[in-house]
Amino acid sequence: MAFELAIDSRVVLAETPIWDPRLKKLYWTDLFTGNVHRYDPATGQDECVETHSMIGSAIPCETPGRLLVAVDDGMMLLDFDSGQLELVAAPQPNTGEFRYNDTRCDTAGRIFTSTVSKLFTEPNFDPNTMTGKFYMVDTDGTVVTLVDKLVQYNTIFVDSRNENLYAIDTYYKKLLRFDYSLEKGASGNPEVVISFDDMPDGASVDADDNVYICHWGEKKLISVWSLKTYSLIKTIPFPVKNICCGGFAGDDLRDFYVATSKFWLPEGDPDFEAGAGGIFKTRVDVPGLPEHFYKDQSLRKTAG
Repeated sequence: MAFELAIDSRVVLAETPIWDPRLKKLYWTDLFTGNVHRYDPATGQDECVETHSMIGSAIPCETPGRLLVAVDDGMMLLDFDSGQLELVAAPQPNTGEFRYNDTRCDTAGRIFTSTVSKLFTEPNFDPNTMTGKFYMVDTDGTVVTLVDKLVQYNTIFVDSRNENLYAIDTYYKKLLRFDYSLEKGASGNPEVVISFDDMPDGASVDADDNVYICHWGEKKLISVWSLKTYSLIKTIPFPVKNICCGGFAGDDLRDFYVATSKFWLPEGDPDFEAGAGGIFKTRVDVPGLPEHFYKDQSLRKTAG
């Protein structure tokens, strides 16, 4: 499986590639600048809009061209063309100490998000006291705290049957499973179902319920695990270290895009030449599951 550099962006930390089949374009984010990008594979054009905040994710909405973004002030609706932002929910007050990390929606329209200390990568970070939280924003706007203390969670996803909700515990190198139903959402204490040797970051699920785990570290690999048996299927070599997050795209959802970072790379590291901070692409045999878009129209009608 060969990867090519699809978007030579060279940002500090690229994240969350999400495909919008209606526009046939790929959204992705620049975590530290807060910029939201929209890439057209047919033309190679990469558009950009600023949020002026650190950003966890940008999830397309029912309304094409509008996204749910996780920025410092909360979950906001972003109009890509105008740059206008509108508040949806603020699970945690913006004190300047924390930021929202990877965020996802389920098919019912719930939002799942977590917070992480902005000192997470700094020498004075204390994992025992500088803890974030894991939230569910229900369809009526109610905010539920699912986990009261955590260090860093990453990609949140459900399986193809909508029977289990998962989150990556990056700091403790675990895949966590939560009790979940489409009717009630997530609840209870998380169960550890996989322990990783290498730090896990983003995750993507294919139609066979195999999860592609992007690993941050020296080994330059993506591991693929079965969500049916929680066993390792294979490892995939990758061109650079510090692999952030993948996403399935294209008309058949078999184009696999992977966002990377040049954060922490020492001067002269060969990954700079290889395209670290860019987004890579390959083809896979099994198509991915489509992302769940935020129901900006349906939920508002219900609320009204």
